[in-house]
Amino acid sequence: MNSILVGEDRRLRHIDALRAIAALLVLWRHVADIYVHADPSGMAGGRWLRAIADSVDVGRIGVIVFFLISGFVIPFSMHAGRPAAVGSFVIKRFFRIYPAYWLSIPLGALTGFWIWGNEFSARDFAINLTLLQNVLGARPAEGLYWTLLAEWTFYALCVVLLLTNSLANMRRVCALAIGLGLAHALAEVTRSLGMPLLDAKVSLACFYLSIMLCGTLYRTCVVDGAARRAPWLRASVYALFAGYLAILPAAGLLMTGAERDAWIPCALGMAVFIGGTSWLRVSTRLTDWLGRISYSIYLFHPVVFMALWWWLLQQPATSWWRTQHLGVYLFVNAALTIVVAACVYRFVEKPSIACGHRIASRWAQYRARRSAQDEGAVFAETVRFVPGNEPAPPAA
Repeated sequence: MNSILVGEDRRLRHIDALRAIAALLVLWRHVADIYVHADPSGMAGGRWLRAIADSVDVGRIGVIVFFLISGFVIPFSMHAGRPAAVGSFVIKRFFRIYPAYWLSIPLGALTGFWIWGNEFSARDFAINLTLLQNVLGARPAEGLYWTLLAEWTFYALCVVLLLTNSLANMRRVCALAIGLGLAHALAEVTRSLGMPLLDAKVSLACFYLSIMLCGTLYRTCVVDGAARRAPWLRASVYALFAGYLAILPAAGLLMTGAERDAWIPCALGMAVFIGGTSWLRVSTRLTDWLGRISYSIYLFHPVVFMALWWWLLQQPATSWWRTQHLGVYLFVNAALTIVVAACVYRFVEKPSIACGHRIASRWAQYRARRSAQDEGAVFAETVRFVPGNEPAPPAA
C-alpha cells in the first residue's frame, strides 16, 4: 500500500504487479462473501469461487503480501545520510496515505452505514480522520482501516531503528523479527490453552511487524545476497522463514484444524511474495498501472461493492440482476473499482504525492541550512577562543 520506489524515481515493476495481485485478492474475498447471497434460491453458479476464497482466505493472503512489500520497500526509502531524514520520510508518508484515506471515510460511512440506516456518529467520523478508531473505540468507516494503522506502526518502528543505527544492521533486524514472531506464537499457544500471554491486539501487532521485517530481510539477505557473507545471519533468516512457511502452519493444524489455521494463508502469502520477487517477476504495462492505483483499489473497493449490493437488494429476488453467476459480480465490481481507483489516483493520490515530495524537499533544505548555520556558529565560537585570538582589552 505504498509507492514502490528505488532511490527517488525508478519503480520496481514486479513489486507493482504483486501489489495489484494483493489488492485484487482482497477484493475477491470481500465481494465473494457477500454476493454469493445475491440469489436467495442458491441456484446461481459460481459458488466455487467463494469456496476457494474462503478455504484459503485469499483476503488474508493479499494483506500478508502487502505487509511483506512494505518491509521490502519502506526501510530503503529512509536515507540516514540526508538532511531531515526522519521528517522528510514522515511528510512523504503522510501525504501518500492520508488524502485518499480521508476521501474514503465519508464514502465508506455512506455506503457501509448511512444508506442502510445504521449509525455512524460525528464522533466516529472525527476519530476516523486520525486513523486511531481501533485504538479509541470508534466504528471504522471501513473494516480494512486496521491495516493502515499497522502500516504506521511499522513506519514508527523503522524510525526507531534508524535513530538507533539499527535499520541497516540485519542482525538486529533479524533478532527483532524473530523475537516479535516468537511473542506472537507463544501468545497464540497460551491463548489456545486458556491462559493468554498477550492481549490479542498486541499479539497481532507483533505478528504483522515481524512479517514486515521479513520483507526487509528477504530483500537484503536473499535478493541482494548480503547474508552470503554471514553464515549465522543466513541461518537465522532461513529459520525465520521456515517458521512462517512450515512450522507455524503445522502447529496451527494440530491446535485448531485447517479451517481456523490463520497461519496457512500467511504461509501462502509469503510463498506468493517469494515467487513474485525471485522466480516469476511480472512486469507488464497493465500490472504497472494496476500497481500504481492499487492503494485506491484497496481503499475504495468496499465503497463500490457495498453501494452495488445495496442497489441489488432493491431488485426483485427473481430478477435477472439477482441471479447472475458469481463471476459476473466479481468482474463488474473489479471493473468499477478500477475505474474509481484510477480517478482517485489521478485527482487525489498523484497530486498529494507530488505535494508531499515538494514539502519534504523544502523541509530538508531548511534543515540543511539550519545545520550549516549551527556548524558555522560553533566554528566561529571555536576560533574566537583559540589562544591568541582573545579580544583585546578595552583601552585605558
